[in-house]
Amino acid sequence: MEIRMQGLGVSPGIAVAPVIVHARGRWHVPVYAISNPEAEIERFHLALESAREDLLRLYAQTTAALGSGHAAIFQAHLMILDDPVFQEEVSELVRSRLCNVEHALDRVSREYLEKMGQLAEFHLQDRHADILDVVDRLMERLLAVQPRRLADIEEPVILVARDLSPSETVGLNRELVQAIVVEVGSVTSHSAILARALQIPAVIGVPSITAKVIPGQFLVVDGSDGTVILDPEPNTQRRYRQERETFLRRQAVYAGDTSRGPAIMADGQAVILQANIELPAEVAHGLRAGATGVGLFRTEYLFLGRNDLPREQEQFEAYLDVVRAANGQPVTIRTLDIGGDKLSSAFSAYHEANPQLGWRAIRYCLAHPELFRAQLRAILRASAFGPVRIMFPLVTGPDEFRRARDFMKQVMLELRDENIPFDANVPVGAMIEVPSAVMTADILARECQFFSIGTNDLIQYSLAVDRVNEKIAHLYDPCHPGVIRMIAQVVNAANARGIECAVCGEMAGDPLYAELLIGLGVLTLSMAPVAIPFVREAISELDTASARQFALQALSIDSSEDIRNLLAQRYTKRTARLNSSPVPETAP
Repeated sequence: MEIRMQGLGVSPGIAVAPVIVHARGRWHVPVYAISNPEAEIERFHLALESAREDLLRLYAQTTAALGSGHAAIFQAHLMILDDPVFQEEVSELVRSRLCNVEHALDRVSREYLEKMGQLAEFHLQDRHADILDVVDRLMERLLAVQPRRLADIEEPVILVARDLSPSETVGLNRELVQAIVVEVGSVTSHSAILARALQIPAVIGVPSITAKVIPGQFLVVDGSDGTVILDPEPNTQRRYRQERETFLRRQAVYAGDTSRGPAIMADGQAVILQANIELPAEVAHGLRAGATGVGLFRTEYLFLGRNDLPREQEQFEAYLDVVRAANGQPVTIRTLDIGGDKLSSAFSAYHEANPQLGWRAIRYCLAHPELFRAQLRAILRASAFGPVRIMFPLVTGPDEFRRARDFMKQVMLELRDENIPFDANVPVGAMIEVPSAVMTADILARECQFFSIGTNDLIQYSLAVDRVNEKIAHLYDPCHPGVIRMIAQVVNAANARGIECAVCGEMAGDPLYAELLIGLGVLTLSMAPVAIPFVREAISELDTASARQFALQALSIDSSEDIRNLLAQRYTKRTARLNSSPVPETAP
């Protein structure tokens, strides 16, 4: 009997294949007394140098394959390796305990991981993989053992693991590893970012799956919606295999698509498609997929996985890279959304009973003016080199938005006094992702120059559902009548004031919801680059009048299931029409 599990889809695509389970083995670390601590420390430094050379090679290989932005992940590993505090703690333990260096390294790394484990409420487990990756490299050299790698896979499989290190992920054969399922991690974890770059379907946050699957057991994985099905029934396998074939065929066609500009509906209505990105290197993926700019640049990667805060100049250079890569297309930069499920070790750690409702995003930035000032200065400086928009996350109402905007105006005055160029008319908007922002959208529309609806958090906060909690993940429902009515309310408020209202959550990247969102009045959608060609294709089948009529019908329905069934029926009908004709040799 098939068993359905729910995780968080972080890299789109579908796979049906047997499982292999990858377990990060625990090193058998010997402990023994030594008489010459300096000789042990010399062994440690030799291992450090060898691991450094290995990481530099991996950095070069990743740069060649995926670009320098993704290769920067391994610069973070080099920072861990070269951390003088880390090196000194290992060396001091060797001297004080007169113990072998392998034991000292194991002790120090365990202490680091235990400290991170005390911050479990911030879901920092995905950062464990980075530390473990570095420690593994050192242990391999100190213990003179063969590296544990995943390069020996010889047939198509779905890889299941508790976690994967970035170096394990980047070394995967994308032809054979058809999907990845891991127990821990986050959308911004290094392995998730690399999976998206490699276009390997991936699902994270599936608790205890390594204990529930048997090697060779068949799985279905949908990296778009996070569905994982154990022992899928024949009809289920057949359906998902067909969906996979359609996805791969159309992906192959649209990989060479040179379409640019808005998606055009059947009646000529234009819909703007933009890219959500995590790293500067992903701008190129978005443009190749036909994005007209960046609708959401998440800046957290600059702050996570490090022991210090990025300086203004470092941030400026990163934002400038994105602006230049966008080649004249607009770039919407979201200010720091730290806290909740994202926390850097550079930030003060403290206990919160419920961090998702705690000190995060814009409220954190307003409470840390120096941090906020450095980021705003960097963004504004980048705005002198191309069209930039600034977006504040988790805005709860007009007062909070005004505080953030007024602070930005102070920063503008500082830059002007210093004769530093910037765009004085840079548009400023708010992410609408909490119910209070929805209820005050008419007021916010008088203050903002644009809205972007973050449907992921809006659904979670509105329905009180943590979508990575397997006990209640099934309650995470984009088709809930309340969710649809909130989107309609925000769009109506924006339209009444003549400002743009985009959607940048996962609903935007799912072709299933294209007709509904457009019918509600959303004409700008921002999504993962890989989804753009498929949403563009779905939009080409729509017309404005029918979409509006359908949206009105959906708003009148009081059952999530009925709305979902109606969406599925209409989408299936359109998809069947598309799939009945052969996929063209070249994209339209």
